[in-house]
This record gives sequence, C-alpha cells and structure tokens, in this order.
Amino acid sequence: MKFHLFVVGIFFVITHGFSQHKEGLVEYAITVKPADTSALQKQRAALLFDSKMALQFNDSLARMDFKMGKGMLTSVIVNNYLKQGITLNSTSAGKFAFYLTKEYFDQKSVMDSVHVELVNEEKRILGYLCKRANLIADGVVTTYWYTRELNFDIKQQAIVNKHIPGFPLKYNSVKDGLYMEFEATNIEFNIKNPETTFSMLIPEGFKVVK
Repeated sequence: MKFHLFVVGIFFVITHGFSQHKEGLVEYAITVKPADTSALQKQRAALLFDSKMALQFNDSLARMDFKMGKGMLTSVIVNNYLKQGITLNSTSAGKFAFYLTKEYFDQKSVMDSVHVELVNEEKRILGYLCKRANLIADGVVTTYWYTRELNFDIKQQAIVNKHIPGFPLKYNSVKDGLYMEFEATNIEFNIKNPETTFSMLIPEGFKVVK
C-alpha cells in the first residue's frame, strides 16, 4: 500500500481558461531503476518492470490501481465525503482486503517543512504544456512536471500534492533504494461503470484483514 503515497496530496489548484471536468482517469507508466549499483537493488528493480498506475476520481470518490511488476496488484478506493475506504492487495501470497479507518482520513501531513523551486523549463506531455517544479521535503527531492491546462473540478479530493501549482503528468522520486518515475500515458474525462469502479464491497476471494 505504501506506493500510493507517491501520489496522495491535498488539493488541486484550479486554473482559468479551460472547461472544468467533474471526473477523470489518468494512467501512468512507472519506470523503476536501482538508485545504486548493488545486485540487490538491480534485482528489485527488475522485478518491478512494466509497472503501471491508474488514477480515477470524481468530486468525492477516488480509486488508485497499481500493477507493480508481475507479482503485485494493489487498489485503494476511498470515499472522502464519508471517510470510508478499502485497500485490496493481490500477491503470490494471496488476496487480502483492509478497511481504511477514520484515523487514516484524519491524519495530518508530515511534510511541515517543504520547499518548492519553480524552474523555468517547459515541455509537452500528451499535448499538454508542462512546467517543472522541484519539491524538497525531509532532504528528498521530487521533480514534477505539472500542467495548468487540466481543470478538474474536484476540490474535495486528496490526490495531488497541494504544494505543486498544477496537475502532475510526470514526477519522480527515490524511495527504499529505488528510483521511480511516473509519466502519464492516457487521460480521459469520464469514468466507465462508476458504481463498480468505486464499490466498497469486498470482491469474492479476498480475505479481510483487521
């Protein structure tokens, strides 16, 4: 479940001049490389080849699906209005479900000391003009390429870092000895089968862990 922390933040910065969208789907390809040359890190990075993430959301519901290599599938589904959520983990060891507690939603950000450097660099990702920002927190630098051309009207969501002045289409960081880069590969403005997508029912075959 820890991988979803890469994308959890606090609010979108709403921009002007573009039509607002009430919901969306953003898919990312995840590139994983060893942060050092040790055999262990190379092996870990190889196991996470072909990782992907899909983020779906509307004004109060969000779902993040992670495919980490070939061995792990993780889904995090939250209802921010009701403060309810579940995490579904499918690995070689089995299928497990966890309910997210009220404490999960009430927890405060630990990034009290954050510095953001806005860099005068631009490039296009999926046709959207993006600008670069470097976020430094706890000695860790994360590089974001964000756009202000995506105007999602989902102010109550908690899925984008509040310190970044736009929607991130590419970002990277180093965690647990691995370099991870997320880059958007597809954007859609509607959710197919939202009742199923955001369902809090535990799927058949999953064991609830308390």
